[in-house]
Amino acid sequence: MKRIALVISVVFVGVALFLVGCEKPTAELERAEKALQAARDAGAKELAPSDYTAAENKLNEGKELIDKIKYNKAKTALEESAQLAEIARQKALSAKAQPATQPPVEAKKVETPAPAPAPAPAKSGYSDYTVKKGDCLWNISKKGDIYGDAYLWPLIYDSNKDQIKDPNLIYPKQVLKIKLDATDEEKKSARKRAGAGK
Repeated sequence: MKRIALVISVVFVGVALFLVGCEKPTAELERAEKALQAARDAGAKELAPSDYTAAENKLNEGKELIDKIKYNKAKTALEESAQLAEIARQKALSAKAQPATQPPVEAKKVETPAPAPAPAPAKSGYSDYTVKKGDCLWNISKKGDIYGDAYLWPLIYDSNKDQIKDPNLIYPKQVLKIKLDATDEEKKSARKRAGAGK
């Protein structure tokens, strides 16, 4: 009888220690919900529907995993949800910021055309970029010292497919290759793939 009681108490202590080690990801859930709300407020549901839906699905997946007491997996899903929601928010804000089509401006007659400025020397090869917390391909691409255009993020993805499985998920300390000599055709194709307007 004492042996059974001892076995039961050891099992109970083991389960208790396991549950303490896997704490419910309350902060991650709150962060993911706030990120999704911010994306919704920015109009991502209409302006970046696929990214918004992906974030929403990850949030729901995280909640289901919490209900099943799979806290480690839930934490990962919720962190991914927050990151996807931020991407959706950024795309929505960028879409809002694009100027509306303006009426054509009457051209002024110019007697002598000004000489065209000499083209800047083309960059060649690649440079490295180390991912920081909160980065996404969209935000990296729009940095002035990268491409200065968020819609060129597919260029970064294409150059780093060996380490990026999902373009919506990158992680701090990853070192990404940035292609410096992308052709106009490659840029045009990248913008089209990223959903840029004409």
